[in-house]
Amino acid sequence: MSNITLNLGREDVLDNNNLTLNSGAINMINNQSGVSALNSMTVNGDINMMADVDLANQTMDRFSANSYGEHKGNVNVVGMNLLSDAPEGREVTDIYFAQIGLKDNVSLGVGDLPDNYQTTAYTPIYKYHVMYDNRDDGGYFMFTKGDNLFTPGGGTSNSGNPSDAFNPAILSSPVAAQAGAYAAQNAAFTYAFTHADTFMPLPSVDRFALRHANEYAINSYDSLTMQMNDLHEKGMWVRPYTSFESIPLKNGPDVDTITYGTMIGGDSDFKELRNGWGTVFTGYVGYNGSSQSYSGVNTYQNGGLLGATQTFYKGNFFTAITASVGASAGESHNMYGTDNFAMLMAGVASKSGYNIEFKDGRFIIQPSLLLSYSFINTFDYKTASGVTMDSDPMHAIQINPNVKFIANLKNGWQPYASVGMVWNLLDGTNVRANTVRLPEMSVKPYVEYGLGIQKRWKDKFTGYAQAMVRNGGRNGIALTAGFRWALGKDGKNIDKVQNIDNKITKKTPIFKLSSMGNNQDSVDKTVSVLAPVPEMTKSFAEGSAKTDSDHISNAAGKKIIKQLTQAQKTALGARPQNTTRTTNIGILKQL
Repeated sequence: MSNITLNLGREDVLDNNNLTLNSGAINMINNQSGVSALNSMTVNGDINMMADVDLANQTMDRFSANSYGEHKGNVNVVGMNLLSDAPEGREVTDIYFAQIGLKDNVSLGVGDLPDNYQTTAYTPIYKYHVMYDNRDDGGYFMFTKGDNLFTPGGGTSNSGNPSDAFNPAILSSPVAAQAGAYAAQNAAFTYAFTHADTFMPLPSVDRFALRHANEYAINSYDSLTMQMNDLHEKGMWVRPYTSFESIPLKNGPDVDTITYGTMIGGDSDFKELRNGWGTVFTGYVGYNGSSQSYSGVNTYQNGGLLGATQTFYKGNFFTAITASVGASAGESHNMYGTDNFAMLMAGVASKSGYNIEFKDGRFIIQPSLLLSYSFINTFDYKTASGVTMDSDPMHAIQINPNVKFIANLKNGWQPYASVGMVWNLLDGTNVRANTVRLPEMSVKPYVEYGLGIQKRWKDKFTGYAQAMVRNGGRNGIALTAGFRWALGKDGKNIDKVQNIDNKITKKTPIFKLSSMGNNQDSVDKTVSVLAPVPEMTKSFAEGSAKTDSDHISNAAGKKIIKQLTQAQKTALGARPQNTTRTTNIGILKQL
């Protein structure tokens, strides 16, 4: 036989014949193992051979002959079709392949290979390391499951990773649950607290003004702005995100994964509750996708989610709870073709934090804690290789303490740095391939740190961007950006007294505003509060408006609006009332 590929439909086709092999290939794969019993056999040149292997019965396709000629070439076994798995408990399976007259002219693979060369072969569930062993009584192929490696001395060593014993194609279900669905679920939980993330970086004075916009006018500190009208009324927001990571799963493979998606939400108006509490309701929808790549397997997932968040505020404290439900469809491309599966995801999460302010809110330290519970269910399916996959739902708890360092700059920018730790508990997978239980995989703890920045402008818009680096159980970077805009044509007005650097241009009469005192320290730390006043008629507003110079005097570096006397207010039709007061920042925070 020269320069041809000979496909043997049955092993006994060449029985009792003389076979001389010069070059080419012999394919004996027909899903059953057998012996081609020849009269004589001579190998004059290198040929390639593909064979069926039955590990359970310790047999494989091979040649035997009554006599052998003088060989000048080798039989290179380059392909193996594993028909069955070795029984449980058998560490190494030896299979006889070549008689004494042929054993010295057999190799595993092609080329000049070392004596202890080993390669891999697969059943639909397991992976085996294969090595050719030339013994005194003949040539043998040795098969050991993948978490055991042959050593040059003839023994085996364990790799320490249970997933090494399995065909990578069969691991796509637990890998997709951990590195795909669970990662997407936690990303949604992280970004579902958008209102708290944008509202709490404000100083307490600004947050007080926002919440009491219809009750008080507040003179903000010199270096802070009052451009926050977008956050005290209902609005819409959008937040795209992505991450690029390597995840060394515990008891699993190292997975290169990309997670991406977009969340769109809407916030309600700020609603005041009793005892100083306030709340905002948020509804959101989202698209999420991911891809995982490992050991020649590529998996893709696409899905969506629906959720709601309720956020509560009191002073410098906030707490929020969110719940979501979603689903995704996945496909995994492997050596057998494409596996298709579906997943259901649901869960709840809470985030609580507290602001510690310095320099009158110019700098804020915000410790917080995010807790979440996730339910991930992969519906049963059959793989392209014919294996039935049965997965129990995964119940996972995540604990994520975090500290954020926030600065409020004069120009309205709010940069911040963040660092946190993430632990995943009870997150092991429970997946069976036919009756074989696959390794229980999970995500190891990791640290997360990075930078972000926020900016609001024109009293209606807020933009933000963030980059977080992850090390440990997840290694890579997570990027997100967002934009929020208040609904309504012009938004709601927030009455305020301008800072010294800002010029007051509205010619509107202002009624009740206290003077700020003559002491410089008192002036620097005093906030002027304007109480509610009766509604003015149009004629009064037009006829009694004063110019800036009529109402403003300069005292200790502040622009002070002149207070009308009680007689002037009575003459103008206002009812007498004692609502003017001067308060320091401590009392204002209590309000």
